[in-house]
Amino acid sequence: MKFTIPQYPRSLWRTIAQLLTDLPAALLSNALLCLTSLLSILLSLLLRFVLQYWKIVIRKNLISSFPTKSAEEIRGLTSAYYRHMSDLLLEPFLFYLAPERLRKRLAKYNNPEVLELLHADQRPVIVFASHYGNWEYLINLPQVTDYPVYTAYSPIKNGLLDRMMIRLRSFLGVKLIPKKGFYRQALSLLRQTAIPNLLVVIADQRPAPGSDKFHISFLDQETAVQTGGERMAASSQAAVVYVESQKRSRFSYEFTFRLMEHPDRSTPLSITKSYYHFLENSISRAPSYWLWSHNRWKIPAAGAIHSS
Repeated sequence: MKFTIPQYPRSLWRTIAQLLTDLPAALLSNALLCLTSLLSILLSLLLRFVLQYWKIVIRKNLISSFPTKSAEEIRGLTSAYYRHMSDLLLEPFLFYLAPERLRKRLAKYNNPEVLELLHADQRPVIVFASHYGNWEYLINLPQVTDYPVYTAYSPIKNGLLDRMMIRLRSFLGVKLIPKKGFYRQALSLLRQTAIPNLLVVIADQRPAPGSDKFHISFLDQETAVQTGGERMAASSQAAVVYVESQKRSRFSYEFTFRLMEHPDRSTPLSITKSYYHFLENSISRAPSYWLWSHNRWKIPAAGAIHSS
């Protein structure tokens, strides 16, 4: 009896080949997620109960920002913050090691068409990010937009650590600008007419020592604010976009772009106030995902210039 090999449709063979190709990436993804989850749990316990990482600052910031919350609610937010902080410290390494398919699950962009339309109009863009949710995942912006993407970088004295951090933040195409001389170089990039550029700024940091201090009302407190992003926007006519980060599950975030256009850019702090309004709404919805261990209110409001 003559034996014949069954003739299966090509689509079946393609499906099997795809499964065999995807299997190693799926196994690696699951292994990375499980290992990172375990490490995050251990790190959270270490930070909270052993090192008591910035315990006083975290509690002080939460109480000042949410004066109507009970002591039990503050403890709950503190506990949730330590869990989130532990995830956040490990996420840059997870993102670096993850296969491309997993990266797309970890960082999802809801409306990249906002940037597409601005790029089609040849407009430079300043993306106002914050220390809310995850800002490190934004290193994959060059994968979702045609813009050349730039952001600031603070060099680290330890050469090995410095090279490692540069690699983690630039391996997907982001171009890093050292903080020394950042404003001048960034403004030059935004003013280019041949190629529109995109600049990401983390705008919720406290002002540098020695600079003029402006402050606004934010989280029930008078808060000193940086105005560099607003000044660059006014000097370059760049579009200004707030990027909202929402944590959907462990290590997984969704990003949404929101235009912050205003009819009169010459009004002092108009863009800055709009940015902090967006950020405050994000924090109010899920408070534990902001960087409460940052001594944000170290600069007293008495030394700032008030804007009503």
